[in-house]
Amino acid sequence: MGSGNVIDVRGLQCPTPVTIVANAVDRAESGSVLTVITDDFVCFMMIQRILKILNVEIKEAVQLDDGNYRIVIVKSHDKS
Repeated sequence: MGSGNVIDVRGLQCPTPVTIVANAVDRAESGSVLTVITDDFVCFMMIQRILKILNVEIKEAVQLDDGNYRIVIVKSHDKS
């Protein structure tokens, strides 16, 4: 996994992480792979929900051994 596009929203409470992730997806180039790290289960679920609404592909959504959660997403190609 690349070290670039990591969105670390640990320590933040909803809705702030959802807004941060939605804005990052909006700014990302088509085809970009983004990794979201959170430590809050509610945010983990809400971020996945907004990504589905935004029609963003979720490659992985898992709880890590350290108790954090990771979501790996791919921004689809823009439709023109």
